[in-house]
Amino acid sequence: MAWKGTSYDVAVLGGGPAGCVLTARLTENPDRHVCLVEAGPDYGPYEEGRWPPDILDGRLLALESHAWETAVEDRSQLRAKIMGGCSAHNACVVLPGADGDYDEWGPGWSAAELRPYLERGTRELRARTTEDVSPWARAWLDASDEAIVNPMNAVGQVRWNASFAYLDPARGRPNLELRANTLVDRIDPDSGTVQTDGGDLRAETIVLTASAYGSPAILLRSGIGPGLDHDLPVGQGLCDHVGTGLGWAGTAALQQDVDEFAQRAPVFMGQITVRGRTENCPEGISDLFVFPAIEAGEAGWEISAAAFVMKPHSRGEVRLLSDDPGSPLDIRHNWLADERDAVALTEGFELLRELGSSEPVRRYVARELRPGPEVDAATYVRETARGFFHPTGTCAIGRVVDAEARVIGVPNVRVADASIMPTVPTANTHLSTVAVAEKVAELL
Repeated sequence: MAWKGTSYDVAVLGGGPAGCVLTARLTENPDRHVCLVEAGPDYGPYEEGRWPPDILDGRLLALESHAWETAVEDRSQLRAKIMGGCSAHNACVVLPGADGDYDEWGPGWSAAELRPYLERGTRELRARTTEDVSPWARAWLDASDEAIVNPMNAVGQVRWNASFAYLDPARGRPNLELRANTLVDRIDPDSGTVQTDGGDLRAETIVLTASAYGSPAILLRSGIGPGLDHDLPVGQGLCDHVGTGLGWAGTAALQQDVDEFAQRAPVFMGQITVRGRTENCPEGISDLFVFPAIEAGEAGWEISAAAFVMKPHSRGEVRLLSDDPGSPLDIRHNWLADERDAVALTEGFELLRELGSSEPVRRYVARELRPGPEVDAATYVRETARGFFHPTGTCAIGRVVDAEARVIGVPNVRVADASIMPTVPTANTHLSTVAVAEKVAELL
């Protein structure tokens, strides 16, 4: 029988990857009572078979499923409202950042200090690398020495999200309570109160794991932010990888080869990453990613690819449009506000076109459909820049939280998700977010 009450040792606010990790680790201590609050539904243990098919199917993104409402039509702002969070609808890519990424974060967060948590996260997510990739992916591997097969958190073709990996083993613990479909309004650090639409609860320690959008929103509603009771730059410093894409018409050879492959193995949308470097790339990292994709369409296999700047300079902000916790947020990414990002993305798009016309890929590419070969790269990237679903930095270490993830001046409140990353890693942020939560769990 799980713990049922209104007072806890720890309240974890947000059931995404970080929240699942933190809850699982903290409840390993049977004397610590923990409540995990998630705004979206919880479909229970994987083995009970109640999860929606699109959430389980790791071959495709499920971004529009179980998504928070946004104030504008911007796919870059989508985040999952479901137990497991964005790990329940992503591309199943599990990559660490470069050592230099983490070494920028400050004392306690170096690559050497985070490595055990990155390795632990990789194991728990059951990430695997297979050389049995689709013919489309194989063409990109042959096209570049900088192409890699992505480790993926997929078991068969099932997207093995953080709820399955971390929360399922903890579900039967008597010191755990799960509150799904429960929206957090605000917190009162002085009393340890968490106000939700399902009633108040209290905890000695409150940990925000609601994403780089949701965690700052809870703090702002609670009087913690610029010009508020606790004057901190909450919501500022928003950063995401910025990119743009193109699409091709596929050849008959593509349809035939991929059809044959699909009879024996899953065709995953994003199996390959191609690393690249701009002219001004710092040493020790790759500041461009090319991400080829394939999906089944009504008329056959559809192929595309996108290029992303992995060390962008532009910064944005998350603000409140309303005090209503159900209201969409004012998310301002400010793509390409720094001209260096526009220059870098133009280089990335030109690399994308170059690889798309290489001999291995050309077998499957009939012609460029979007934007069309006549369109100038520099103009196109300025008109179409978008994000990579990797928001970070809105509660950053050194600005909003200290080196132990405590909100500065509010010692009983911590943040343990991608929002505390002072700079965005040069990789998908899923694994880095899991590592952050693993580390904060030990700090607690």
